[in-house]
Amino acid sequence: MATTRMYFAAWLAVLWTAGALNAQTTFEATTNARRVLENSYFEVTFTLSNAQGAQFSPPSFEAFVIVSGPSRSISTSMINGAVSRTQAYSYTLKPRRTGTFTIGSASIKVSRTTLRTQPLTIEVVKGSKDAPGAEEQVFIRAEPSTETAYVGQQILLDYKLYTTLDVESFNILQESGYQGFFAQDVRRFDGRVMREVINGRQYTTKVLKRIALFPQQTGQLTVEPMNVQLGVVKEGANRRRSFFFTPDVRAYPAATEAVNIEVLPLPDGAPESFTGAVGDYQIRPDLSAQTATTDDALTLILTVRGTGDIKRVEAPELDLPDGFEVYEPKVLEEANLELNASIDGKKVFEYLLLPKEAGNYEFTPKLTYFLPDSSKYVTLTGGPFLLYIKPGTGRPTRSSSLSNTEDIGPLMLSPVLHNVRSPFLGSALFWSLMAIPLLLFGGLLGWRHQRAKQSNVDPQERRMQAARGVAQERLSQANNHLKAGDNRAFYDEVSKAILGYVGDKLQIPRSSMSKSSLRQRLQELDLDGGLIETVMSIVQDCEMALFAGQADTGKMQAVYERATQAIAGMEKAV
Repeated sequence: MATTRMYFAAWLAVLWTAGALNAQTTFEATTNARRVLENSYFEVTFTLSNAQGAQFSPPSFEAFVIVSGPSRSISTSMINGAVSRTQAYSYTLKPRRTGTFTIGSASIKVSRTTLRTQPLTIEVVKGSKDAPGAEEQVFIRAEPSTETAYVGQQILLDYKLYTTLDVESFNILQESGYQGFFAQDVRRFDGRVMREVINGRQYTTKVLKRIALFPQQTGQLTVEPMNVQLGVVKEGANRRRSFFFTPDVRAYPAATEAVNIEVLPLPDGAPESFTGAVGDYQIRPDLSAQTATTDDALTLILTVRGTGDIKRVEAPELDLPDGFEVYEPKVLEEANLELNASIDGKKVFEYLLLPKEAGNYEFTPKLTYFLPDSSKYVTLTGGPFLLYIKPGTGRPTRSSSLSNTEDIGPLMLSPVLHNVRSPFLGSALFWSLMAIPLLLFGGLLGWRHQRAKQSNVDPQERRMQAARGVAQERLSQANNHLKAGDNRAFYDEVSKAILGYVGDKLQIPRSSMSKSSLRQRLQELDLDGGLIETVMSIVQDCEMALFAGQADTGKMQAVYERATQAIAGMEKAV
């Protein structure tokens, strides 16, 4: 038994050491309030992560009274095989006077190194003498990370509770409407209880809910109020909760105010390599091989990750040498993941590369994205990749193709002609062989003429010509989603088909189109009023379904049929 315990302890030590080697050691100072009232309390915590420390030395708290502390705590956790360890020292402090004060650095020794925290700045203010009214005792605010954004940029919206009362529970009665946004819940965020001073009053605050919003159109978008019912502990009631006792609470209604977000169009001057990414992005290219022959096919996997709306990111074009043929890239994976209390999008593209000529080549995958913080277009590069292509065995050589030509004779079907040998020169086989090079040469000239003609076509004109084909392809994808029962993907494809068709015909980027301007754009196509109303109703149905999560298969089938007829009707009219 003792031996088993010894092995188990040794295994834990090895596991923790391996995890600590892979984790970063940090020593940080945090507080639950940066602004406090003169006669209130707050906490300061010094936390060492992923290391064992000794000789902890606190800073001077001369401007504060130490109510309690230091309280030491140690915790160890293991998530997905990664072990983390924290060692914390906490103090409860009370200000001696008003003003702005700095809490200096704490220090601790880790092995032979001394780590120090960054100083903290605390503002102490006088409290309000007026008793707060009922509406000021507890309220909820909707607080966006920014009130000005670009199409496709991520906005984090926090619903935060402010209270001077004891709130036992909350229940969301009516969710806010997110018209014009793609919205996704963020479930892992900082939900700690904090303290904030507003208008001379100290409130206990807590983030109740976080939403990631991605604007889908330009203009002023409004997040409607959210209605919440709070469970507030009655005054004078016993606040202690136990297995047999629940505090006596009263229902208290609360609602946020509407929030307006100004959504800007992307600035002009986007490089040709820009494919819709807005936010902060990273790329990782992986090539299957760098040495191959003209018989082989190479695979490039391009992984794109970023903070923006990943659905809007299209596959970047590869700037490959002339000796390669590239198939249309496929999307292998598209997902939204939670990372650092926000949404991190991931999209994986697969490119199939076919080398046609032997030689040494070089190419560099690129991704251009728009960075809202600097309002600039940024181009990322991965690589470069050096390719060494050798001749393959699939090409017949000149000697092998002509070596047996003289031995080819006509097929003898009659025994009467057994001794008769028709001359090869002037025969049908002779003229057929003579015609093959001419036909191939003529075909090559025609192909080159067609390629030159296409290259001279204005890209915007080509986009207009291909509008119907692109829309029909999206409707085909929507039909597949309909059969699979994926309502969100279905409505998203139908919406892209309609808006994309109108945008391609009028040479307008989709990000510059909004529901309010769509009617005007349709009128520019000289469509009749009935067809315009049909298109507007389809877009309205798609928006409502995307934001409300409708899953009526019968309605989805009707929307698909109406969209197909609308595309056909617009094509005839235009």
